[in-house]
Amino acid sequence: MPLVRRVLRLGTWVMLAMITQFFVNYADTLMVGRLDGPEATASQAALGLGMPFFWAVGGFFAAIGAGTQAITGRRYAELDYEGAGQVLFNSLMLGIVCGIVGSAFGWWITPHGIGFLASASPEQEQLGIVYTRLRMLGVAGMVVTFGYKAFFDGIGRTYVHLYAALAMNFFNIGLNYLMIFGSEPLGIPKMGLAGAGLASVISTYLGLLIIAWVSFRKTYINKYKFYRMRHFDWGIIGRVSKLLVPSGSATVILMAGFALFMYFVGQLDAAEGNGTNTYSAATKAIMDTAALCFMPMIAFGTATATCVSQSLGAGKPNLAARYGWEAARVGILMMIVVGTVFFAFPEQIIRLLSPNDELVVTTGVNSLRIVTSALPLMAVGLILAQALFGAGANNFVAVAEFVLHFGVFVPGTWLLGPYLGYGMEGVWFAASLYCQLLGLVMGAKFLSKGWRQIKL
Repeated sequence: MPLVRRVLRLGTWVMLAMITQFFVNYADTLMVGRLDGPEATASQAALGLGMPFFWAVGGFFAAIGAGTQAITGRRYAELDYEGAGQVLFNSLMLGIVCGIVGSAFGWWITPHGIGFLASASPEQEQLGIVYTRLRMLGVAGMVVTFGYKAFFDGIGRTYVHLYAALAMNFFNIGLNYLMIFGSEPLGIPKMGLAGAGLASVISTYLGLLIIAWVSFRKTYINKYKFYRMRHFDWGIIGRVSKLLVPSGSATVILMAGFALFMYFVGQLDAAEGNGTNTYSAATKAIMDTAALCFMPMIAFGTATATCVSQSLGAGKPNLAARYGWEAARVGILMMIVVGTVFFAFPEQIIRLLSPNDELVVTTGVNSLRIVTSALPLMAVGLILAQALFGAGANNFVAVAEFVLHFGVFVPGTWLLGPYLGYGMEGVWFAASLYCQLLGLVMGAKFLSKGWRQIKL
């Protein structure tokens, strides 16, 4: 219980921050779902493509946080506080460059990527390109923010990012409402889905300003001495980059898999031949609902990563392992409770997101119930994957994600969906199988002892 309490104490702040982010994404889907019927369905289908594509690009560069958190946690446990501050300084230098490159690359590649993936309708493609390009403008701010977040998580101050996330996300919801639907008194035109994208960009940079402002408090400046040019160190940049590449690759693989998943779902829509986006909109609703599960699990995984890295830095590998297993146990219990609710009330849950299209609701009910079978093992996979990041076993996680995505998830979705004709239930069965295998693979790796010997 002392280990569980510490993981819960650290993880609760991360979870609250991620849940506020979830509600922003949820609000995007919820608000555009209240546009006129055809526009609402097409906008939700476009979001289903735009979000994975945005995270594939932004998430790769934002993986700067994986190395920053792991190395910061080690230095903090070694009582080398200035060394921990040096990690942040070099992470920020790297993050500024990576963020600018990421925004430029994302803006350029979006029309090509969304154009390929938008198989449901021309409206999905057009809306998806505009929305995703706007979101790409925020990649630079997101990457630098993740550098700060990883440092504060690494020293156990997981609540710092919550402050920034709360302000950023509540501001985003207000801007969403004004920009999606417009405001005649304020002179803001109705922008639809594009308004949601623009609101997210503005809010991203607000969040960066807040978390950077916190870092200038005397408590942190005097102890960690962040902003010193003498702290510039190519060696640290190299170590952070070495962990960034596999972690970022794992994110790209994950998002590429989900983007292809949406592509195959779009083929189901196209096969109907009536120009609707019903399957894609229902899938987006299920994905947003599932996010309510996997975001808290990633949050507890992030807290576990801090405990694992600090335990290894203190020379206590057995304690690091105990943290991982106790966190996974809590995750399993939470997902059993949540899964029961999803299984009992699928129609009501989906209708919250798609109140104006009853066909979307009926299409997604069975698939949401299928998802519940995978939730406990999904919790194990997500928590222990983050714990392995905290130990520095980033290469293993990236390889495992690649094998599972392109060996099981993507081909399984195509086989059971468009090819064999099992429809929505088929594609979501493939997704559930992937989640269960992820839990088994990460559990087997964490059970081994090789990760305990990694030096950072």
